[in-house]
Amino acid sequence: MKANYNKAVFYRLFIMHVILVLALIGGTKVSAFEALLTNERSGDVIHIDRSGSTTHVVPICNRPRGMVSGLIDSHVIIACSDDHKVIVYDRAAREIHSEISPVQGAMNVAVHKASGRLFVTNEGAARASVFDLSSSQLIAELPTGLEPDGIAITDDGKTLFVASENAGLVHVFDATTYAQEEVIKTNLRPRRIALFKSELWVSSEMGSRVEIFDIETRKKKDEVIFAPKGFRPEQMTPVDILFNDSTNEAYVALGSANHVAIVDATKRKITKYILVGRRAWGLGLSPDQKTLIVLNGLSDDFTLIDLKTKRPQLTKRAGLIPHSIKVFE
Repeated sequence: MKANYNKAVFYRLFIMHVILVLALIGGTKVSAFEALLTNERSGDVIHIDRSGSTTHVVPICNRPRGMVSGLIDSHVIIACSDDHKVIVYDRAAREIHSEISPVQGAMNVAVHKASGRLFVTNEGAARASVFDLSSSQLIAELPTGLEPDGIAITDDGKTLFVASENAGLVHVFDATTYAQEEVIKTNLRPRRIALFKSELWVSSEMGSRVEIFDIETRKKKDEVIFAPKGFRPEQMTPVDILFNDSTNEAYVALGSANHVAIVDATKRKITKYILVGRRAWGLGLSPDQKTLIVLNGLSDDFTLIDLKTKRPQLTKRAGLIPHSIKVFE
């Protein structure tokens, strides 16, 4: 009897040891990261870790919106719309490092690191501004249509794209001379623009679709129209677009439809809709490209999605009206 008891204890301890070792091995495969979220209504930036836990809440300005990585790893650049400025936030020190002012109605931002230039859309002023980040000096002001939002620059720093919501246009500028080269007509209310290889992807908030243009010719190549079951077309309000190189997927936040769409970026086919919170808005991707983070603007929370299973892992509170997200290793 005693021998059997000892054998049972031995096997139990052995199994527990194996489970612990597997857990440790599995744990080494998990990519740690930190994400920063801007919250429009509460005027702060929050830091979250890979488990979705909020580690820091830092008040920064009135209506922080667009955000992009700065020239050095610890810096992020944030548009403060109601304060008419742009701030450089040090995420390591958790404090404002510097600011550029005035920047009327700063909405969204893009940086070309090689040249040290900052590009800002000025929502209420119908223009985009260009600054030298090292000196904070204004270099140029580029006229656009009403309510410019999305902005992107090619990797070579030669071409700048600016989406104007109210005008239904994407303006194309020479990013060296700042002359307007072309105007691309889009569907209703173009919001965000994203560059993917030789393509320009534009989300049409009131057109229920993403339109795809050739970067060189500026001709329309294709479009993806969204229609998850149970939602009317006017509820399809796509905004943010994000690409995953490891899976050749595009992710599109569908706004009032409360879903994220997963799209085969080559075939232009929707492979899945994932239900998240209210008004899916901003998107972030973990460094290992295995977790998608979705900001839900009207439910004041964010959702982490496991991209292997294509299922939500958890939803947690953010600040009030989360807008933009940047993810760091």
